[in-house]
Amino acid sequence: MFTNRLKFSAVFGAVMSAAALTAASVAGAQGFSGKLLLTGGVSTVEGSGGGGLSTWALISGYGTDGQIGANVHTTGVKLRDYSLATSGVAIGLYDRVELSYAQQAFDTKTVLTAISPALKDYRLKQDVFGVKLRVAGDAIYDQDSWMPQIAVGVQFKDNSDGTVIPFLNGALGSNIKNRGTDIYVSASKLFLNQSMLLNGTVRLTKANQYGLLGFGGPNGHRYRPEFEGSVAFLLRRDLAIGAELRTKRGNLRNGALNLSEGAAYDVFVAYAPSKNVSITAAYVDLGQIVGALTNDRRQTGAYLSLQLGF
Repeated sequence: MFTNRLKFSAVFGAVMSAAALTAASVAGAQGFSGKLLLTGGVSTVEGSGGGGLSTWALISGYGTDGQIGANVHTTGVKLRDYSLATSGVAIGLYDRVELSYAQQAFDTKTVLTAISPALKDYRLKQDVFGVKLRVAGDAIYDQDSWMPQIAVGVQFKDNSDGTVIPFLNGALGSNIKNRGTDIYVSASKLFLNQSMLLNGTVRLTKANQYGLLGFGGPNGHRYRPEFEGSVAFLLRRDLAIGAELRTKRGNLRNGALNLSEGAAYDVFVAYAPSKNVSITAAYVDLGQIVGALTNDRRQTGAYLSLQLGF
């Protein structure tokens, strides 16, 4: 498994590197950053273009249909009992295709010491490889139509955990997997006159806690539809505020441990002093995470993300 993971990462890395070289070539020959400020979205915790939690139909970067855009990001989320650090890169090809990669590290702090003192500050790690394709509409230019921009995407999630997932399999008598694939359809509509963006995404997933607790479980290994919604308002050309909602049910609600999940949401502000820099801050509520070990309290806290790109 580890060898296959390295091979997959190497191939995907080669593709991303080739795309980055092409981006530099196109930028030099045709210019770059042709889209309006903030219309590429920011980077989600899974690396795709969107808000902090929700994937949008918009393609990352500021490249138009004759250009290539790209960005890198780093994000930190501090919750009541946990913390999450993620970093990644996304490349937008001709405002049509988006390639993304994010690496997540979820610090369990002292929560897992109830299982073993050796698990203090244990980190669940996950790689997320994504491909998004715009299939219809144009969020910027279709202002005289109700037609939204529509994109379909796939995220391959590779969880490297070898401790917590085997423990859950033993405790729940299940067969939780370390790998899973999410499939989604997103629709984004930008109303320039009202300085407002609306987005809705339907995601088919087997993930528990976005994949950090594996895929499938005692509730089954079938794909479940989950919903992601966003609304954003542009207060100034460089400043936006908004809110997001993302449902998640997971597959760990049955068994000796009740590891039910709840919907997550955030309220955010995004500031972009230029097309090369954006900063996003948010109040976030990720619902229950291993509630059996945290008195079933919701995991609320702060979100901060820095994105650099063109």
